Amino acid sequence: MSQIEKKKVLLITHDLDLGGLQRVVVTICRTLDRSRFDVSVLCMRKAGLYVSEIEKLGIPVILIPVRSKGTDYFASMKVAAVFRKLKPDVIHTHNTQPFIEGTIAAVMTGVKRVIHTDHARIFPDKRRYMLMEWLLSHFVEKVVGVSEHTTKSLNKYEHISEKKLTTIVNGIEYESISVNIELKKKTLSLPSNCLVIGAAVRLSEQKGLHYVIEVLPDLIKNYPHIEMVIAGDGPLRMQLQVRAKELKIDKKVHFIGPRLDVLELLQVFDIYVLPSLWEGLPMIILEAMASGCPVIATDVGGVREAIVDNETGILVEPGNKKALYEAIEKLVTDKDLRKKLGV
Repeated sequence: MSQIEKKKVLLITHDLDLGGLQRVVVTICRTLDRSRFDVSVLCMRKAGLYVSEIEKLGIPVILIPVRSKGTDYFASMKVAAVFRKLKPDVIHTHNTQPFIEGTIAAVMTGVKRVIHTDHARIFPDKRRYMLMEWLLSHFVEKVVGVSEHTTKSLNKYEHISEKKLTTIVNGIEYESISVNIELKKKTLSLPSNCLVIGAAVRLSEQKGLHYVIEVLPDLIKNYPHIEMVIAGDGPLRMQLQVRAKELKIDKKVHFIGPRLDVLELLQVFDIYVLPSLWEGLPMIILEAMASGCPVIATDVGGVREAIVDNETGILVEPGNKKALYEAIEKLVTDKDLRKKLGV
């Protein structure tokens, strides 16, 4: 019997830095049947910490220099050059720029099967992006939303046909791990008897961590055993650190940078906060919930599809510092509620 020829699958993303979208790409790489599919990953801006995770699987990661600011008029040509070399059967793009440049390159090179996944952004988006995505949706097989909210928004604002749209909610790879919490706290320079408020995200405007920084001084004044741990990196890291120093809480807020041990950190966190301004369906809250860590999140995007308010977490209005303070205080002062919401 002749061996079945493998289908070539190319996943396209901005980068492989720490983030939910990037973890989805890693999960796809881990779970695709390698006896049937020959998988490659294309990064359009830069590499990142997850490159090593993917290369350990024997999957090649290709990096092409595409500008992230301004218009790179040669971007689609650069992507098309990769397509001509790899001759992929299926293209799977993730978020706007990979979708636009990847689909144009697919049309240029005759790749017939394109799938796009939309993860998280503001709706309505910039008009030129919405127009371009509507136009290019005619050249793809499926447009996937990671939540029902995302899928409905793509139909409402970008007028993408319902026949093209489908929802595949984010899933997580989770295995129960045993962590020596006292030792882990010691490695993070945390007092053994402290209550840890945690976040593990990209430090960008979207994630809204500046709202947490602003409410922390009063929380720490009233509850001095609070410590905050922020894992991740991004354009707002320096600004957040400077603001913490201005508010004289820099000794209580620990910026520990990008980490690959997020599941271990979740075992240390007593409360997880995600005050995002917009979302698709954030992987990190699913991982926090699976770890038994109670979650406070803003009621945006697909978050409500994962959290039932006051039953499986607490939802607050985005940008509402008073509501955020009260939600954190509620969990800080009620151990039984933390336990209930963390189940």
